[in-house]
Amino acid sequence: MNKRPLTTTIVTHLVRGASFIVLLFIGTNMIRFAQGQPQNSKSPINSGTSRNDLRSANGAKTLVRVHDTAERTQIASPQQNNSLTSPGAPSGTICGVESRAAHGQVAPNTNGGTLNPVAFINPTTVNASGRVAFNSQVDGSDRNQGVFVADSDGTISAIAIGCGGLGGGGDTTSMCGDASPIGGHFGGFFFGTVFTPDINDAGDVLFFCDVNGGDSRRALFLYQAASGQIVKVAAVGDPSPIGGTFGAVGPGSINNNGKVVFLASPVGDTINSNLFMWDNGVVTKVAALGDPAPGGGAFSGLGTESFGFQDGTSIPVGPVPDINDSDHIAFRAIVTGGITGRGIVVRTNQVDEWYVKVPDPTPIGGTYLDMQAAAINNAGQIAFFADYHPTPQTTNSGWFAGAPGNWRKVVVFFDPIDGGQCLGLAFSRNPMQTIDAAGNVVFWANLDSNGTSDRLVLGLTDGNLLIAALRGDPTPIGGTFGSMDAWPAINGNIGTLNVATPGAQNGALSAHMAFNHCPSGTPTPAPSPTATPTPTATPSTTPTPTATPTPSPTATPSVTPRPTPTPRPIPTPRPRPTPPG
Repeated sequence: MNKRPLTTTIVTHLVRGASFIVLLFIGTNMIRFAQGQPQNSKSPINSGTSRNDLRSANGAKTLVRVHDTAERTQIASPQQNNSLTSPGAPSGTICGVESRAAHGQVAPNTNGGTLNPVAFINPTTVNASGRVAFNSQVDGSDRNQGVFVADSDGTISAIAIGCGGLGGGGDTTSMCGDASPIGGHFGGFFFGTVFTPDINDAGDVLFFCDVNGGDSRRALFLYQAASGQIVKVAAVGDPSPIGGTFGAVGPGSINNNGKVVFLASPVGDTINSNLFMWDNGVVTKVAALGDPAPGGGAFSGLGTESFGFQDGTSIPVGPVPDINDSDHIAFRAIVTGGITGRGIVVRTNQVDEWYVKVPDPTPIGGTYLDMQAAAINNAGQIAFFADYHPTPQTTNSGWFAGAPGNWRKVVVFFDPIDGGQCLGLAFSRNPMQTIDAAGNVVFWANLDSNGTSDRLVLGLTDGNLLIAALRGDPTPIGGTFGSMDAWPAINGNIGTLNVATPGAQNGALSAHMAFNHCPSGTPTPAPSPTATPTPTATPSTTPTPTATPTPSPTATPSVTPRPTPTPRPIPTPRPRPTPPG
């Protein structure tokens, strides 16, 4: 599936953003996943391209989205007798879709610049109030990039603004960004799936960027909403709690207590990384290579994916761990010499437990083969993407959720969805929270192996699937939903939708949106107005698109009616005070 640029602006974004080489250590997830062994060599993949080497199963091609627009070869095989648990009508409805931030809206604290979010390859995270956090480039200003939040009323606020070249591009001289808490100024930000900022219910925002002129070149930062200040979580060169210093720091996840779990690697290691936790300024180890694994053996792979950049640096990017409000930490681990080769560990009160591992049986028969990052809710339930063996000779993939003793299938390849068949799914990736408090799981699916029939789906705990949005539907800002980002998030009854918007008002090319899930028995909220792009002059670097893609979904419309969205008044940008240096 190829994501084609809509305008010159987006071409510029993709070309600049793809200047790095992806050094995905995907052997643990991809090339050797059938053998259950980590790979020792790097696998270079251009992050701005797609992998279309797909294998057919019974004549139908399937694909797995790995990150951004990159795909992996899939060797799925249809599973017999794995229909949905409850084939009846889903309980509840999708009771509204609202725009949060659209291309062309004014970007606060940028001296009149406008947002260029390229939303279909840049996810958002969401908190309980419906506020979303996202990275965006900015057109028409030297302060040309940053991290923002958007409220349910459409108000957009700047968390931190940078300038100059994008993160990893080698620009060390631009000083027009906000003051950094480690000295100097915020420089280049990083874009794409793996660098999505995280947000908690207090409005704290965890983000990652380069710094020009500071004590360190690169760091993970936390904006603390209560004080309006930004603090350092961890920076390249900081002392590591396991000895030595951090040679590279990566992204992480935050809980509602303000605790952060993140990836970092020692000097000299450009592939493997360890897991750490930050709590009120103190960094401690969660797990490191060589530590004992539950049941025996030792951890030999934790953070196994790394991106290399134009400036010669590398950043560990996944799988990112997750943490809930009880400080339970979920992470994917690869083990040598233990009772399993890999699986998902949950740490509770400093005790590690295998939640699910190879070759445990799946809830639909067969055995697990590999797992990706797991999101964990406050009930201790996790949601994750996994490969599995329906039979010893066949392989399939899909989403699973639950806790030990109570697992369920959410969706697997070839399941029926919305009158069609599931042919496209995506890896689970944190910090995008995919499981809500009730155990419902949000995911992206495609009904067309050519990538033209996107669906955003809510996998309910009763086994039914509720369609949250589909390609070709009208959007709240006009036009139709186009290509969708494959990494939605959910918090409470609010889920994220990051999508191209061909034909939208004022030439908006993409937007970050949110959908409302009204469970059965929940009163339908009164319709709220929905944000439209601010009608300001479009910078010369953002021409009006010369063509808009025509959606052609093959599946029948969702059985759940969706209300016609109504526009909302133009939101007022709200600048955030620049933190002191």
